Amino acid sequence: MPQRGFLARHGIVRNAIGKDILQFAIPAIIISFIELLFCAYSLVKQLQNLSMFQVQQIIGLALFIIGLTIMIVGQVTLRRNYSGSVVIRVDHQLITHGIYRFTRNPIYLGLIMIFVTGFPMFAASMVGFLISLFLIPIILNRIRLEEELLTEEFQDAYQKYKETTKKLIPFIY
Repeated sequence: MPQRGFLARHGIVRNAIGKDILQFAIPAIIISFIELLFCAYSLVKQLQNLSMFQVQQIIGLALFIIGLTIMIVGQVTLRRNYSGSVVIRVDHQLITHGIYRFTRNPIYLGLIMIFVTGFPMFAASMVGFLISLFLIPIILNRIRLEEELLTEEFQDAYQKYKETTKKLIPFIY
């Protein structure tokens, strides 16, 4: 039976968009906004008293840039398979090369590096850091949603990939 509707017209055969919006997008946006407010406040307060960057700000900026680079490399490697939502498209392929040889979720690794370590460290905001920790279970839940869809779609191939490649942190987790 042919699929109808918006998703089918855009080549999407499987999705978890509803869960994705409720369990990832909305909470992540709210937490990120609150974190950014606290970090911005701390940064403005610091910059009034300093004329040069401090060591933790340089480390924070480096983590931010490395995280952003990892995210971009992950998105570019996925090419047509990349989506801001949790979906499986027609002709979807399992990507296991490039940065995906080292971690199944480089985009989320980069996101964590940016929001949980980089930006709070750059702004020297302990409150921003503590707030950002709430992003980790939200991101892990989104990884679970994605991996459920990928397991349904690619079955044994994805199971083998899971056995040989760490979920988030290369060689560790």
